[in-house]
Amino acid sequence: MNRSLLEILVDPVSAERLTLEATQFDGDEILEGILRAGGRQYPIADGIPRFVLTNDSDQQLTASSFAYKWRQRNTYESPEMGEAASRWMCKRYGFADLEEMRMYLSRSGRILDAGCGSAFSSLLCMEHCWSDRSSCEWYGVEISEAIDVARDRVGVGPRRHFIQGDILQLPLTPGSFDLVFCEGVLHHTPSTEAAFRCVADMLEPGGELLCYMYRKKGPIREFADDLVREVLAPLGPEEAWNTLRPLTALGRALTELDAEVEVEQDIPYLGIRAGRHDVQRLIYSHMLKLFWNPSLSFEENNHVNFDWYSPRYAHRHTEEEVRHWCKEFHLCIEYLDTSEQSGYTLRARKH
Repeated sequence: MNRSLLEILVDPVSAERLTLEATQFDGDEILEGILRAGGRQYPIADGIPRFVLTNDSDQQLTASSFAYKWRQRNTYESPEMGEAASRWMCKRYGFADLEEMRMYLSRSGRILDAGCGSAFSSLLCMEHCWSDRSSCEWYGVEISEAIDVARDRVGVGPRRHFIQGDILQLPLTPGSFDLVFCEGVLHHTPSTEAAFRCVADMLEPGGELLCYMYRKKGPIREFADDLVREVLAPLGPEEAWNTLRPLTALGRALTELDAEVEVEQDIPYLGIRAGRHDVQRLIYSHMLKLFWNPSLSFEENNHVNFDWYSPRYAHRHTEEEVRHWCKEFHLCIEYLDTSEQSGYTLRARKH
């Protein structure tokens, strides 16, 4: 933890300033110590301040599943995985390519990656933050022990900060950031709306929120998704990962079938439109998520399915809800992608 982080760190309970009792240093880096406020204390362990306070068992299960997922670095660090994720992310956020997205984000001075995981998305689109020529300050907050993976992947250095904390109780001074990036995280909390409010509060006037949230799908898909989650709920992360292998294999088999079917009429009560459909995509979009991308390995595909099914919290929402939250929390929508069946991608600016 760099000493400069103390400028905006606060007690996540009272928002009081924190006092530091450091026990081990390496130059400006604080390796071990304690932060105190109002009778509460928070450890600095292995160079990272730790603020996780949740007693919510489902949130603990969600954190456990993500910590496990991001430790499996061989399931997401290949160039193929990075290229696929970059294309999808740029398309959703309304950028022509990764270079355009990077140039757009490079205008920001202080960036919060809220729910950074292993910094997978940030490393794809914010490489300028690690440049010696950049004045950008990057702050990664993650509820799980994946924050340690993020630090290992990004590397310790100036203007990069790692915090283990809950986005529902952020240990940061409100209004401190001119950009908050929250890629697929808000819906994995006990309340998407409450999490949305918390990250919006971090923005200074004129600051921008970039985030992605799951959307509500057709009734068969909603039912099947919840059923699989219930099956996985009592399992540990490794057992859940292995339990999803047959589902991933089915996704592969249906993709290799390379078959289409004609839906002659809209079936609105199932969310299915008339037209020619690839069989795997028809099932994927409307009945059961069984992701398969033939350019990725089996473990990479299983990673994507695990990402969807394993977290205990995975709320889905409507476009009306997203628009209402923006209005309620004083955000002006600059761009809202509604074309993806998986979710909504938002760029909105603080009034």
